[in-house]
Amino acid sequence: METFFSWSTDNRFSLFSFSHLSALFTLGVMMLLIFCFRSVLKENRANLAMRIMIATALLLSEGSFHLWFIYYSEWSITTTLPLQLSSISLFLSVALLITKQRRLFEITYFVGTSSALLAMITPDLAFYSYPHFRFFHFFVAHGGIVLTSWLFIAVDKYIPSYRSIWAAFTTLNLYVAVIFAINLSIGSNYMFLMNKPHSNTILDYLGPWPFYLLSLEGLTIIAFHLLYLPFFILKSYSFNRTTNRKSTI
Repeated sequence: METFFSWSTDNRFSLFSFSHLSALFTLGVMMLLIFCFRSVLKENRANLAMRIMIATALLLSEGSFHLWFIYYSEWSITTTLPLQLSSISLFLSVALLITKQRRLFEITYFVGTSSALLAMITPDLAFYSYPHFRFFHFFVAHGGIVLTSWLFIAVDKYIPSYRSIWAAFTTLNLYVAVIFAINLSIGSNYMFLMNKPHSNTILDYLGPWPFYLLSLEGLTIIAFHLLYLPFFILKSYSFNRTTNRKSTI
């Protein structure tokens, strides 16, 4: 247990290692199970139970993260406030699980899912590889964000509109502006707006500061459109099918 919760380790995280791929595979399996049991999960009790389970897992992961920092006397206003995009997406996901508001879903889907998936593909875990607490915390938190949106898509059939891409993009940029001002005022680096993380992430391929921030804007728009693409195809297919039916009558 001491090794599991230790502050420093020599076990550096390796990108696309067996443990990394296993975590991604586990998320895929859970998404598949939700889809396969979507009829069961439509029932009120089962749906409520699933939402409570995911929300509890998300809150426990965030709470344990802060307790871990407090235990080692490393909690700091400049590094540990829940202002990272992953933390905000986590709280938005919990709010969505509680309220089931469609507008909240659209923001959570584009902002939360895109950031969580990118983070899980190139995690900022440094020396916290499997089986460290931080490894599990990272993938539970980010995986839970993805599962939240997927639950509402597969079970409740929530479908985002194209307009919601730009609503989510505008909301994200307003939040970035606030965090940038906070970073300047307290000397922090939330959302990596001031510097890149030390470990290998996707930011390493987007140029130096501040150009990688502009690259991220373009990448965000692309990611949002890729997330919308399946719904665009589905809507186009449904429209063509309806048109063909009318033409045969």
